[in-house]
Amino acid sequence: MDLETKTIYNSAMDIADEIDKHLMRANTNHESVKEMLRMDLRDYLIFLTLADHVIAKDELRYINKSLGYSFDYETMKSFAARSKMVSDDFLNSPPPSMQHFLDYAGDEYIVREAKYYDLKKLYLLVFQAIGEDFLSSCRHMDEKEVNQLTRYRFMLESNVRSYVKSGGNKPKRPDSIPFKLKSKEDTEKAESDIPFIGTVTGGDKTAEDLDSLLEELDSLIGLASVKEEVRNLINLLKVIEIRKKHGLKAPSVTKHFVFTGNPGTGKTTVARLLSQIYCSLGILSKGHMVEVDRSGLVAGYMGQTAIKVSEVIERAKGGVLFIDEAYSLVSEGQNGDFGQEAIDTLVKGMEDNRDDLIVIVAGYPAEMENFIKANPGLKSRFQKTIHFPDYNADDLYAVFLRFCKELDYTLSPEASVFLKSELQKYVENTNKYFGNARDMRNFLDIAISEQANRLLTENVTSPEQLMTLTPDDLKDIFVTNQ
Repeated sequence: MDLETKTIYNSAMDIADEIDKHLMRANTNHESVKEMLRMDLRDYLIFLTLADHVIAKDELRYINKSLGYSFDYETMKSFAARSKMVSDDFLNSPPPSMQHFLDYAGDEYIVREAKYYDLKKLYLLVFQAIGEDFLSSCRHMDEKEVNQLTRYRFMLESNVRSYVKSGGNKPKRPDSIPFKLKSKEDTEKAESDIPFIGTVTGGDKTAEDLDSLLEELDSLIGLASVKEEVRNLINLLKVIEIRKKHGLKAPSVTKHFVFTGNPGTGKTTVARLLSQIYCSLGILSKGHMVEVDRSGLVAGYMGQTAIKVSEVIERAKGGVLFIDEAYSLVSEGQNGDFGQEAIDTLVKGMEDNRDDLIVIVAGYPAEMENFIKANPGLKSRFQKTIHFPDYNADDLYAVFLRFCKELDYTLSPEASVFLKSELQKYVENTNKYFGNARDMRNFLDIAISEQANRLLTENVTSPEQLMTLTPDDLKDIFVTNQ
């Protein structure tokens, strides 16, 4: 999301936050307008994604990174099908958050606190700006997606005009049911229909497989300090078991971890291995891992976040609950938002299930410090932090080669020299949001696309040529990412 779009998005979210606070002061049982707007923007971007019937990686990446979701291809496809986003009903239905922005557009207090003069215009602008930024950031923008953006914008504008002409009467929905605040029963029913947003990795290792798990850990590229931390922990756990067999007291060992580091440094991979290692040591009963982020924990309805967190904890019992970008619960968890409720419920769930649940929270170092301070119980439970350092140029080169091997690609000698040189420059000029191994997978996607264009232009398609990447195939990577 570019800076201008981000500013517009934050302004809209601030207004939604003010509306939530007003409704809370009125003791009104209502959906969180802030969460509602975020979900409406999510659905809107998925609607644009599906216009060409293709879910591209860069489209998934934009939605996840900009709005805080963790969709993979199958999850998004299933979610979109259930939500009927490919039908005309979606295009003809105003997003639920619109009604609140229209109703409060004339509220002097909300407008003054939000520091924005026209809520109706801003509401239209946030959809337009994010839609345009979304399409411009995607490498394979399709005319159908542009057309759908235009049609959706006209639908929004039409509903705003109808609202104004009616003197503030709420616009009718397609089913002619007038808008109304939800009752507690409606809220609980709607919440039960929200799909689980996250991934579950089943533990398939047994106690006899500990050595193979450690071999898998050692085979990871780089991460020497992380591997040492994990091995030290395993050795300590083994000694504790021996002490117990001899009737000696066992020192307490923290089960929960904070993983810090930039994206693509292997935090999720190591967490999955830990879930299986702990199972092989008899500490966890199942050894699976449930991975979620903020969207998998925070609900859009008052009083329902605690239920949602409890359901995720129940799903993770016997294994590891991995919360990526856990700090987002704090950064957005103020002023009527439900992030703090998620944290408080998580702390209680960790205590209630301390014998058969491990929680790992992950994110950037500074942000994770703020997360740990958000609840007094977090500091006492997350006593172990493992930092995942950025990969150096040699590590990134090795990662790129591994990805190539998985897809039956190789580098020509000239491409190998070129890639090593450019990766060194890339590492030296990166910023705090360096993508590490994740960047290498994206780089390979670009190289494969460039190679396809080159081969068809040259009209050469022998097996060796189909497998070999040349410097020409790699040059666009570093132009795109400068």
